[in-house]
Amino acid sequence: MRPQHGQIIGQWQINKQPLRVWVDGNRMFVIQGEMDSFVVRGANMLTRKDVVSDYKNYAQHFTEITENNGLEMPKSFVVPRFCVMKTTADGTSVILCGNKAKETPPVVESTPLGKKSTLPTTVPSNESQSGVLSSSIRRGKGIDLKSYGYPKMTDGYSFLRADGSVKEVVSKLRINNGKLTDEQWNRSFYNDNNYEKGYYIGLGSKSNTTALQNLDIAAMEGFDLSVVEVYTEKGKYWNGKTWIQHYITVPGKRMVTDTINKSVYFWNPGQQVSESILPDFYDSFPEFSLPKGKIVKFSYASGTDIDGEKATKRGVSFVHNAKNPRKRALMDYDGWLLNAGCPRAYTVTQDVVNRWLDGVDAKVLRNNFSHVVGPNIKTGYLSLNFEPIGVWNGSKSISKIGFALQELKSQKAEGEFAIWNLNPKGFSRAMFEGDRNAQGMTQVLKWQGSGFEAYNRAFPTMGTSNVWGFVRDAVTVSQVGGYCNDLRNVGTIYHLMTEGLVAKKIEPSKKVLANIWHEVEIMGWDLGEQNHRTSNGEVFRVQVKPIVPPDLMQSWGVWSMWLDGLDMWSDPNTKVNNPDLWGSKAKDLEGDKYKENRFGEQLSSYPFQSQKNIDWLMAGVWAMSMNNDILEANTPIEYPDVILPDGRTVTGDNKLPTEAYIKGFPLVLKKRDDNSKDILYTAYWGHNPANKVVKIMVDGNEIIIKGQYTSVVRVKM
Repeated sequence: MRPQHGQIIGQWQINKQPLRVWVDGNRMFVIQGEMDSFVVRGANMLTRKDVVSDYKNYAQHFTEITENNGLEMPKSFVVPRFCVMKTTADGTSVILCGNKAKETPPVVESTPLGKKSTLPTTVPSNESQSGVLSSSIRRGKGIDLKSYGYPKMTDGYSFLRADGSVKEVVSKLRINNGKLTDEQWNRSFYNDNNYEKGYYIGLGSKSNTTALQNLDIAAMEGFDLSVVEVYTEKGKYWNGKTWIQHYITVPGKRMVTDTINKSVYFWNPGQQVSESILPDFYDSFPEFSLPKGKIVKFSYASGTDIDGEKATKRGVSFVHNAKNPRKRALMDYDGWLLNAGCPRAYTVTQDVVNRWLDGVDAKVLRNNFSHVVGPNIKTGYLSLNFEPIGVWNGSKSISKIGFALQELKSQKAEGEFAIWNLNPKGFSRAMFEGDRNAQGMTQVLKWQGSGFEAYNRAFPTMGTSNVWGFVRDAVTVSQVGGYCNDLRNVGTIYHLMTEGLVAKKIEPSKKVLANIWHEVEIMGWDLGEQNHRTSNGEVFRVQVKPIVPPDLMQSWGVWSMWLDGLDMWSDPNTKVNNPDLWGSKAKDLEGDKYKENRFGEQLSSYPFQSQKNIDWLMAGVWAMSMNNDILEANTPIEYPDVILPDGRTVTGDNKLPTEAYIKGFPLVLKKRDDNSKDILYTAYWGHNPANKVVKIMVDGNEIIIKGQYTSVVRVKM
């Protein structure tokens, strides 16, 4: 089995750095480190006792052994184009590629051979280790993405031949002088006159059926965009069939910060963009700390961060592969309910579930739940999936669930406890957008009394006593937002903030976290289908969902920090670059027969869609964390008046997320520091086209909004 370029094939236990594959034509080398900063080793390093490796699977591909048990550099290695070789103080030859090749690395202190050695790294000059803004910020700081960076422009396929060659190309994007074009736009996905071809860039109320030709995206230089081409039924754009998603980086400067007059914009601190399909923030972001009291919980685990240490040093509070139990996140996927006879989620009606709950022995439920709590009483963040219960407010036996959850107190469980998407007044994004009156939530947001009083005035016939008394008493976290339902959800952030602020009003003692999944939970669309090729040339079809657009992910990260943080859900498999670990099930290329796969020894899987949107989620978190002093200040959060580009002024109730969504206005919040010298603004406009830049006036300050990204702006008064 021939490994791929960049694939991790082992780890040197001395310094815990990965050992990877570097492919040069027909030759293959072992490298230690990352793809842009590494040391080349001999093939015999893989056989050392202090190396954990799958060498036996790849031995025939690595032929050059070297001195000192593989620690010397192979003489046949040629420094690739766009890379340079630097020699550190201890004599180690380090290869720097891409953007790293353009930097001057610091001198590495002398380290005895065989001991832990730190490869050259860089820290962005515009941040201090404390997270306080330094005076060295200059406009234009960022990495050049003109000739470097993933993702590159690729073809979209509907079908491949068994040998991996292209049979039918249905989409081919190119960028020329800031204009985006699909050269294959006139080629149909398939012949059906009842459907029409359209595309989304970011979010939109419906797909754009104008030909994707010379679309101006120059204003989004340095930012990532998600382009989805889709066939939808004519007149029913919510009924989508075949679709292809592209993830592109607009060439130009990717800004860390941008200073315009007296305003500092915070964007993305990633100092390199790798070729990997996995997120980069684990290695490319500087270390930073969240504002006090904020939480970022990850279910996602990357093969580039086996023990979760990188994530927890970069703004993630809890991750499910963390070594330290207090930093670990765990979700129970309903085993305690299923083992008591509960029907699986979505297989029966709610009446059937209620009848089961009426008949089940409460002691059995509590005993089952004790097996969930018992081994995890020191887990930092424990959550329940809880999907089989469904809309469980209506069951007269819900107290049995509350009785079971008392095991948390009985066993003195520590850490945070959440139930997926449970909050004191949950209302879905579809409910929020559907009636175009934001479900009466404007009055709840405005009400100055207790949260329950506000709720009961707005919804006198919809009580919350069931979930309040018996279940919510056990949780420490409210989860709001849910997920992105589909690409027409222009109200996603407006809904998130409305639901989050209502939850805080009703139950201020609970932490409110924005719950997000990095894939789109599509409704009304068929699942996408991609063709995948393994390293040995085997080709098959897999079903996929679109990924959440990077601009929405960045906005989610920003606005979650106005609440108490975020909970990013993911399936529990560790994501790796090995395309042979492609998941559980796929179809034959020429038919519908399923092929099974078992993820590898450690339940690792290859993600078919780009995961770079997670970098933008954490960029939003980072942007807010660079203003910890303001977020932690004892000052109120305010809705400022806004002057739109056409001269209209947004005032009064129209500034609230409910009315701003209904009327198509931007959502802007502000907060001052304790000394009233600086003000932090966040400005989002979900109705703005994702490829356009607009300017609004707030408190006499011009604020630029780039597409559907949220501007995080610090203004010095």
